[in-house]
Amino acid sequence: MAKPNKDESDAQGSRIRYPMDWLLAVIDDPLAAREAAAALNAAGFDAEHVKVLEGATADGSLADLPTSKGAIGQLIRLVQFVTMDQTPDLRLYEAALDDGRAIVAVHCGGREKVLEARDLLAAHAAHFQNHFGRYATEEFSRWRGPELNPHW
Repeated sequence: MAKPNKDESDAQGSRIRYPMDWLLAVIDDPLAAREAAAALNAAGFDAEHVKVLEGATADGSLADLPTSKGAIGQLIRLVQFVTMDQTPDLRLYEAALDDGRAIVAVHCGGREKVLEARDLLAAHAAHFQNHFGRYATEEFSRWRGPELNPHW
């Protein structure tokens, strides 16, 4: 089944979901993002838990990241929706993809792995690093470069 184009997706409403337990980072050069992902794999991060989302013309979006399923997952997402509003951050990640940048997403289990991934990504020129935890979002680095215009 073909993915809807951007206009069709917008007509269906936002497809962005809260990426629980994922660390997201923008890397301006998609080649550098793929190198960062390879470095994460070499450091012991499971390839299934490291995703590279590239630019506006490439496959992949934040909506493709796995989230909790079932009744418990829906309840968790409802609590997150009511207590946290990360929509502006998530829209900026989508805008980065539209601008031709890449996002490296790492599903991390435990604080040590989050910090290890953060440091490894920073060594590969990552910026706008945020970890989307179960109850809070932690900002590790701010956006670098020209401001983008997220689609609201």
